[in-house]
Amino acid sequence: MTTARRRHRGSTLIEAMIALLIMGVGMLSLSGMQMDLTRSADSTRQRTEALRLAQEKMEEFRSYTGIASTVSAAGMVNANALNWNALADGQDSISGNVIYARSWTFSGDTGSPLRSATVRVAWTDRSNAAQWLSLSSVLSQTDPFDTGLLGFPLTLSSQIKGTNNRNPAIPAPAISLGGQRSALAFGRLGQYLLFDDISAQVVRICTPLGLSKASSAAEIIAALQNPDRRQCENLSAYMVSGYVRRDSSVSTSNWNAIESGLGIDASGISRNAAGTLGIRCQFGNAVDPTSSAIIPDYKYYLCVIPLANPAAHTTPDWSGKILLSGAAAWQRSDSAYYVCRYEYAPTPSLSDSNQRNLQPYSHVSISISQQNYLVASANNATDKTPPVCPSVMNVAKVSSGVLHQDCRAASNPARHTVDCPLLATAP
Repeated sequence: MTTARRRHRGSTLIEAMIALLIMGVGMLSLSGMQMDLTRSADSTRQRTEALRLAQEKMEEFRSYTGIASTVSAAGMVNANALNWNALADGQDSISGNVIYARSWTFSGDTGSPLRSATVRVAWTDRSNAAQWLSLSSVLSQTDPFDTGLLGFPLTLSSQIKGTNNRNPAIPAPAISLGGQRSALAFGRLGQYLLFDDISAQVVRICTPLGLSKASSAAEIIAALQNPDRRQCENLSAYMVSGYVRRDSSVSTSNWNAIESGLGIDASGISRNAAGTLGIRCQFGNAVDPTSSAIIPDYKYYLCVIPLANPAAHTTPDWSGKILLSGAAAWQRSDSAYYVCRYEYAPTPSLSDSNQRNLQPYSHVSISISQQNYLVASANNATDKTPPVCPSVMNVAKVSSGVLHQDCRAASNPARHTVDCPLLATAP
């Protein structure tokens, strides 16, 4: 008994030491694993932050607000906003849990219609190892405002409607009167055009009593629905409307000098049933329909073309060409100005040549919108070479720029005063 007790003496201490050794090895393994997990989490966090910084810069490049000018959402020029011509290689650094070195490069130059952009972010992790990632994309030289200009009117057979469930050719600011009628202020005499919401045809012109420029939409609706106040004349007329914009080749000072003298010359339009009323056009500042802010460098025009009932079995229509008219600078011997129009590519829903702005128009028997123009200038007013429309107008399978009026005496000496008439009356 005594011998056996002596044999086991000290075994408990040995077992305890073995247990402590095993526990120590386990804790060292856990500690190493914890360090690996921490290092992995840190690396993931750093890589996620680097990816965010690269994406943030790429989205900044995609959100440029103009080609040569910068326009903010409020319609005001913002010197701090980014434009296409300002896209250039560069770099910066951002401090976080590490310092990120961000750099970006572009292919081509500002005249290229497409440019590839690459953003690279590099940093050094906690193990002192160099890390990096990069993003690449292709940017298109497209004026952001053109996304609105390239919205096409739909054919009359389409069941799709525009604003307020009406024909998209009806201008957005028009007030809905109910009963498939909409009204739009027209001219300076307090008149309103009444549209048929389905066809966009002008069916009445009214001069309601008791309204002013400050009248609310509710007051306008009440006046136009009151037989004793609306003073309307029945009309059968089509509408043509669109935008005129300044190209970057026209300086701001030159644009300011000519824009107040711009207008529409409709003398080249012929009607198969003219009736007694003449063609009337209004021309003025383009206005954002949501904020009512004036859009810099853009004008909006709308022409009403009245038609009487022609001979039996004949559809009333009109044909011809619309021209931009201008002030005296339009016809000066050293004039450098010319006008290009947007011609739209044919699509399954846009096959009509008149809606595509192919001029001269031929037998137009619907109201059409988005008949848009660009005013540009040549660098040298004495150059006899016919001007070429800016490449920004050319978008594959969407639109192309076509010379509409050459007001330059150097390249169009025989017809520049005919092709570019002076404004006859105030717009």
